[in-house]
Amino acid sequence: MQATITLHDLLRIVLYLAGAGVLIYLILVLKNVLGIVKKINDTIENNQEVIDDTMKKIPSLTTNAVEITDNINLISGEATELVVVARPEVEKLVGTVGTITNTVDDISRSVDHTALKLTSTISNVTDSVSDTAKVVSLNANNVVDYFYILREVLEALRDVFLRS
Repeated sequence: MQATITLHDLLRIVLYLAGAGVLIYLILVLKNVLGIVKKINDTIENNQEVIDDTMKKIPSLTTNAVEITDNINLISGEATELVVVARPEVEKLVGTVGTITNTVDDISRSVDHTALKLTSTISNVTDSVSDTAKVVSLNANNVVDYFYILREVLEALRDVFLRS
C-alpha cells in the first residue's frame, strides 16, 4: 500500500495540527479567564454589603469634595486679598527693619569707638599714675637721702662744736 502525500496534503495536515494546538491553547486561556472571573464574582459576592455601602456614600463624598473645593477656593481668595492688603505694610516694615539695622550698626560702631577711646584713656591714666608713683617713690627716696645727709651734717657739726 503506497499512498502519495502531496505538498498540499502535507500543508493541510500541518494547518490542522496548528489549528488544533491553537484551539487547545485558547481553551486553556478561556479556562484561566473563567477561573479569574469566578474569583472576581466570589469577591464581589463576599463584599457585596461593603460595595453597596460605598456606592451609597459616593454621592455624599462627591458633595463633600465639592464643598471642600469651594472652601479651599474661598480661603485661597481671602489669603490672596490679605497678601495684597498686607504687602505695602510688609514692605514698609522691611524698610523700617533695614533702617533699624543701620541705626544699630551705627550705634555699635559708636560704642566700639567710645570703648576704644575709653581703653586708650584708661591706659594713659594708668601710665600717668604709674609714672607719678615712680616719681613719688624716687622723691621719697631722695627726701630720705636728704634726711640722712642732713643728719650726718648735723652730727659732723655737733662733733665739731662739741670738740672745740
